[in-house]
Amino acid sequence: MKHLMLKLTQILLVCAVLLGQQAQASDNLTQAELDQMLAPVALYPDTVLTHVLIAATYPLEVVQAARWVETNPNINGEDAVRAVESQGWDPSVKALVAFPQLLQRLSDDLDWTQQLGEAFLADESAVLASIQQLREKAYSSGNLQDNEQIVVQRERQVIVIEPARQEVVYVPVYDTRIVYGDWWWPSHPPVYWHTAGVHFRHNPFHWGISVRVRPWFYFGIFDWHQRHVVVHQHYYHKPPRYYPKRHKHYVDARRWHHNTEHRRGVHYRHERLNRDYNTGYGYRQPTQETKGKPQRHSKHNDNVTVRESKQQYQRKTAEQVKLRERQWQPDEANARQRNEALRQARTEQRVISTEQLRQRDELHKVKPVRQHEPRQVNALPQQRIEAQQKQPVVREQRQHSQSVQRETRPPQREVRQPQREVQQVQREARQPQREVQQVQREVRQPQREVLVKRQDSHNRSID
Repeated sequence: MKHLMLKLTQILLVCAVLLGQQAQASDNLTQAELDQMLAPVALYPDTVLTHVLIAATYPLEVVQAARWVETNPNINGEDAVRAVESQGWDPSVKALVAFPQLLQRLSDDLDWTQQLGEAFLADESAVLASIQQLREKAYSSGNLQDNEQIVVQRERQVIVIEPARQEVVYVPVYDTRIVYGDWWWPSHPPVYWHTAGVHFRHNPFHWGISVRVRPWFYFGIFDWHQRHVVVHQHYYHKPPRYYPKRHKHYVDARRWHHNTEHRRGVHYRHERLNRDYNTGYGYRQPTQETKGKPQRHSKHNDNVTVRESKQQYQRKTAEQVKLRERQWQPDEANARQRNEALRQARTEQRVISTEQLRQRDELHKVKPVRQHEPRQVNALPQQRIEAQQKQPVVREQRQHSQSVQRETRPPQREVRQPQREVQQVQREARQPQREVQQVQREVRQPQREVLVKRQDSHNRSID
C-alpha cells in the first residue's frame, strides 16, 4: 500500500508540473504567432521600433495621444512633441506624436497593440529574435537594402536599420505579403495594414512624409546581442546639441523597465503579467464597493444560477489602490509615540551599560591593603626629591662637555686655508697645458689654409 501511495503522489506531482508548463506556454505566443504579429513593424528603423514596443505596453496612453492628435490636426512634427511635453505620458508615447499616421494605426488596431505590448513584456528576447528573423528574410529576398531613406547595416549576424540622415526619419509602409518572400507559416499569414492611396507595383516599400527630429528622439536603442531594449533618459530630459553615436549611446544607456503607473490600471491578459505587475489592482479580489460577499443557495430560491452564486469580483482602479495604501499607513501621532519610546529605552540601556562598566573597572582597580604598603607609598615622594636634586648636576655636566667640544674643535678658517692653497697650485699647473694647446692651434692654421688653396685649384682645373 505504501508503494502504491508513493507512486500515486509522484504521478500527481508530474501531472501538476505538466499542467503548469502548459498554462505558462499558453500565455506565451508561438513563433508563428510572433512572426505574424511583428511582420508590419519589424522593418522600421531601430529607434522608431523601440518607441512602438514600449508604447504598446501602455495602450490607454496610446489612445489618449491619438485623440489629442485628432483634436490638434494643425500641429505636426517637432511642434506636436513640444506641445504634449506637459502630458503625463511615457516618453515613447510622446515621441510617436510626431508620426500621426502610425499613432492612429496603433490606436485603431488596439487588440494588436495590446497583444504586442504583452508579448514584449512576457518574453522580450523572443520578440527581438523574431524581429531579426523577419529582417533576415527580407534581406535575403533582396527587398531590404540601402536607399535614400534608411541605411541597413550587418553587425555580427545582426541587421541594424537606421535613418540615412539622423535629423530626418521616415516610417515605411510596406506589403508584408511580398517583402519577406514566400511566407513560411501557411496557417498564420502576416498581418497586413491597408493604407488608402498606396499601391505596391514595382517596390514593396512606400515612403511617406519625412519628419524632422532632434537628438532627444534617440533615447531608445536595441542591445541586439543581449536581446533587450536600453534607454538613455539623458537624451530625453536634457537633450544635447549633437546626435548620439550608436556605441556611445549603448555604453551610457540602461535597460528599460516597465512602469506600471503609465499602464493606467489596464488589465493584463497574461496570468504571469498580472502576478508580476498588477497585484496592486486587486486581481481577483473584491473591492470595497462589492465587499465580495458570495451568494448562498437557498431552498426557497431555485432561480439562482451558478454564475450568480459565485463570488462577485471587480478590479480596482488606481485611485482605490492609493486610498488603500494610505489606510495601511500608521498615524503620525502613533509613529511619534513609538519613536519616543524606542529612544527612551535606548538611553536607559546606554546608562545601564556605562554603570556596569564603571563598576567593573572599580573592582579591578581596588586591592586589599597590606601592612608593608604604607612604607612603599611614603618612599615614593623621597625618590622624587632625590631625582629633582640630581637634575642640576646632570645639567652642569652636559654644559661642561659641550664647552670642551667647542674648545677641541679646530677653527673652520684654518681648515679651509690649506684647501685654497692646493686649488691655487692646481690652477698654476694647468696654465702651461693651455699655452701648449694654443701653440698647436697656431701651427694647424697654415696647414688648413694650404689645404683649402689646393682644393680650390683642383676644382678650377676640373671646371
